[in-house]
Amino acid sequence: MKITGRSRGSAGHLKAHMDYITRNGRLQGETQDGDRITDRAALRALHEDWMLANAADARGKSGPNATQSVAVILSMPPGSPPDRVEAAARTWAKETFGGKYDYLMARHDDTDHPHVHVTVRAVGYDGKRLAPGPADLQQYRERFAHQLRRQGVEAEATPRQARGHVRKANPIAVHHAEKRGVEPRVRTIAKRDAQREAAKPKPPAPHDWSRDIQARQDSIKRAYLGHADELEKGPGPDRQLAKDIRRFVADMPVALTRRQAMTVELRKVLEQHPGRDSPMPPAGTATPAQRVSDPSRPDRPDRANDAPTRPKGR
Repeated sequence: MKITGRSRGSAGHLKAHMDYITRNGRLQGETQDGDRITDRAALRALHEDWMLANAADARGKSGPNATQSVAVILSMPPGSPPDRVEAAARTWAKETFGGKYDYLMARHDDTDHPHVHVTVRAVGYDGKRLAPGPADLQQYRERFAHQLRRQGVEAEATPRQARGHVRKANPIAVHHAEKRGVEPRVRTIAKRDAQREAAKPKPPAPHDWSRDIQARQDSIKRAYLGHADELEKGPGPDRQLAKDIRRFVADMPVALTRRQAMTVELRKVLEQHPGRDSPMPPAGTATPAQRVSDPSRPDRPDRANDAPTRPKGR
């Protein structure tokens, strides 16, 4: 589970998002009241209702760039039963937003990962805007995992850092741009910075935020190993679990950001080809750095690297 974005300001932004999750009304949507949205006319009516309700419920406190909706995606790995994922998402949405916020949900079956989009009207019935923080998101994940287990789908809620991942999934807009063959500006800047750092005689000192990432990952690894130490004092099954934990920690990926990974690969290219003016080849040629600059990039826009639920044992 993750928040994928917010629609802001004008009515057009919210309209475009509603069109996206319902495929312009071709996919059935469902509201908090259980009403089915089955065509574009009903979708347009819902959009108008939300815009008017946001203006009324905000009681004159909305600015020109105010949030109109918050988009959430609930996703599971390939092989998960879509009907059960949808049922879990429906109950999750009712428990999380029912009686407080309007929402629209729609299930997508166009990827290997069954997933449900839930778009929530940003202004609640009490006039407060939806602004979930990290603690709220973890609670959302745990609640969704609980609902999945009630549907017979084994799942647990774990932050991506606890699984050894430091990189967030690509924003959908970035993925769509790359799919069209357009390099997003953020990628261009990252490559430029990586080239500059790779060409230096020695690696630059890590930034404060990079050290924080490494320190957090080290702390997580120490916690896992501490549990393994305790389990090793127990009976056979506990000792086996301790071995599994140590193996999991050993297999955790190195905590590198995308730009750091790109810099490492570019430096390898320079070391293999000393005297080369630029580690980047002509446009259109994929370097190792380009291939690994985003190894966690989803093959599809809805695949979440930091999906909040995963089958047990993975």
